Amino acid sequence: MKNDFHGLIVPLITPFNGGKVDFDALGKIMERCLRGGADAFVALGTTAETPTLTDEEKVGIFKFVRANSCGKKVIAGVGTNCTASAVGQVKIFEDLGADGILAVCPFYNKPPKTGIIAHFCIVAESTRLPVILYDVPSRTGTEIGKDAIIKLRFVHNIIGIKAAYATQGALAETAELKIDGIFDIFGGNDLLTVQTLEFGGVGLISAAANVIPEFFSGILKAPPSDRAALYARGKALVEALYLETNPVVIKYAMSKAGLCENELRLPMCPISRKNGILLDIIYSDCLKEIL
Repeated sequence: MKNDFHGLIVPLITPFNGGKVDFDALGKIMERCLRGGADAFVALGTTAETPTLTDEEKVGIFKFVRANSCGKKVIAGVGTNCTASAVGQVKIFEDLGADGILAVCPFYNKPPKTGIIAHFCIVAESTRLPVILYDVPSRTGTEIGKDAIIKLRFVHNIIGIKAAYATQGALAETAELKIDGIFDIFGGNDLLTVQTLEFGGVGLISAAANVIPEFFSGILKAPPSDRAALYARGKALVEALYLETNPVVIKYAMSKAGLCENELRLPMCPISRKNGILLDIIYSDCLKEIL
């Protein structure tokens, strides 16, 4: 299956107000991202605090994002460590009109590589939709791994991987496995934006783009020779947005911009006072440089 996902893909936060999903704020955030150059959205990814959402809320959020995407593609995040549950989620989102699936590596139960391969094969076989693997070892405690990727990249509707690695070396190793247009690389660590594109990445699934979509859109559209310099102008802000676990700082920054309340669901909690002050300073200084 040919990959049709490219460019800036924004994994949307879930705004809350008084403990409930704030759909008015979600609409404002989507409009802001669209003006900033978003090419697609992920609904219910890590950034959405999906583990804290009820099944009813997940369906409601996906329907809203689908209805307000202005023709942009919508990818549904499937985050579970139970294969049967993952398949059930895929079927729900396929019926609701998803354009693709972002499937995370099973977490907590630490399956062996044979189990990881079997998991993704069954998830992919359960749908006609394109599937993007999501490898984020810092959160899952398990990596998909090179040997598994070598096999999974030939499954007909697995079209790429969101490579959310902490190091450039790990990113480079996975990028070597890409098959252009068949199995592509998507950036999953905003701190390695330039490196992802240098290694042949076709898009960024960027949490920080909730805050500064035009910054990442501009980098993607720029000539390759200009990307490092453009990124350098906003590097301090991008780093600051990850001072604490995503989406803690991102939600704080968006609340300062009037896009949503600074409200999270436990066990996530608001930014520390110290980091809030630091973010305020960096945010103000960097916006003058990048906007």
